Amino acid sequence: MFPAISRELKAGALLACLCALAPSCGQPTPTPAGGSINIIASSLLATPTTWVRVTLQSPTVLSDPLTIPLMVKGDQASTVFKNLPVASDYLLTADALDSDNVLLAHGAVAAVSIVRGQTTTVIIYLNQITPPIPFVNSSPLIDAITLPTDAVAPGGQITMTGTAHDPDPGQTATLAFTWVPAASCGAIANARDVPGADRNHPSQSFATWTAPQNQGTCQITLKVQDVLGLATSASFTVRVGAASDTGSTTVVSTGSVTVIVQAPPQIAIATVTLNISKSSTPQVDMTVPLVGDGTGWSASVGDLPIGTDYVFNLSARASDGTELYHGIATGQTIERNKTADIVIDMSRTDNPANLYDSAPVIKSLTPTATSVSKNDTVDIKVSALDSDAGDTAGITWDWTVPSSCGLLSAPVNTAGDDATPSTSVVVFTATATNASCQINVTAKDARLPLYLQSYGTVTIQIGDTSP
Repeated sequence: MFPAISRELKAGALLACLCALAPSCGQPTPTPAGGSINIIASSLLATPTTWVRVTLQSPTVLSDPLTIPLMVKGDQASTVFKNLPVASDYLLTADALDSDNVLLAHGAVAAVSIVRGQTTTVIIYLNQITPPIPFVNSSPLIDAITLPTDAVAPGGQITMTGTAHDPDPGQTATLAFTWVPAASCGAIANARDVPGADRNHPSQSFATWTAPQNQGTCQITLKVQDVLGLATSASFTVRVGAASDTGSTTVVSTGSVTVIVQAPPQIAIATVTLNISKSSTPQVDMTVPLVGDGTGWSASVGDLPIGTDYVFNLSARASDGTELYHGIATGQTIERNKTADIVIDMSRTDNPANLYDSAPVIKSLTPTATSVSKNDTVDIKVSALDSDAGDTAGITWDWTVPSSCGLLSAPVNTAGDDATPSTSVVVFTATATNASCQINVTAKDARLPLYLQSYGTVTIQIGDTSP
């Protein structure tokens, strides 16, 4: 029995000696000089993701970035960086990679704060890396063919105008035009092309056609080819015979135009309108509806002042007003006592509004703390980007929390742009005790806020009232 007591006394004496050598022995643990960050990488890709690389850096307090690989568990990967210097400029990035180290998804959040003695939680959402879309050459689009009259006398000449553009950037200026009359239908001469820039400034081709000596109808084909060899053709007929105004003794200073378009298949076009404008004196600016017959659309407009600077602008729209197709013919001529025939091929609008709109994507959702006491406050910041041009700046936010959990301040929102996320910050005041509360935020699309939305959730644990 005594040997056992002797050993206990010796152990106590040794502990006393160690405490004497260590002044902090038996004293309360001092408050740490730094803070921690709890990182949760969420919304990972389903099957190929193998691991996540998390990097933390600060230009003011870290000389080298901190990087750690994380294995994926379920649909998340997480880690904690401890004893970090206090700063408010931490940049956190996370990359999801497969077994071959191919980058699959990425997430980033800036201006993260590390607070002394606290653990900041960041839920970082990893979004899929979209590979670049391979270039696919598009065929040129013929906008209009204009004839100065509805009939040509045998052996007579007219100058025809064709306009076209290419959906691919830069190719409109290099389009090549070829006019081909059918056999025994006269000849083409003096063809010349004028380069354009895009669909609103199409390229033009002018050609002089000499009609055959025989009366009847002649078919002429306009072929337009891009620099990579893709071509589009449009054919039209011209009547060879007495002009409709032959023998007229009335000299007037007006003319007419007949516009014909072909209806694209399988497209629910509700209305087609034609704006006719002329910039020189007397000026003209009028819009007329076109009448459809199931296979095409047409309009005839008379009493137009003669001139050489007419612009015919065609627009086909859906029932909700969205423009589906567009066509334009510039530099058109209205001659005295004649009817100009214009054939416009409607081309698909390059960026039809609201047809391919996408929802905003939440990039980060960061509370300053996830565990608080009653009456404490937590700042919560969310950021989001929208892939549609101009939509990021118009993102609207909706924050909610159960009334039994606490209160939310009015949000402070900052508009971003196509490269910088829009943000929203609220302050949550905990009013519950021993509760787990969810705070929800909704990011709403600028143009379709009721239909295109993204959601984020932060869970705050509330303990007893602070002493």
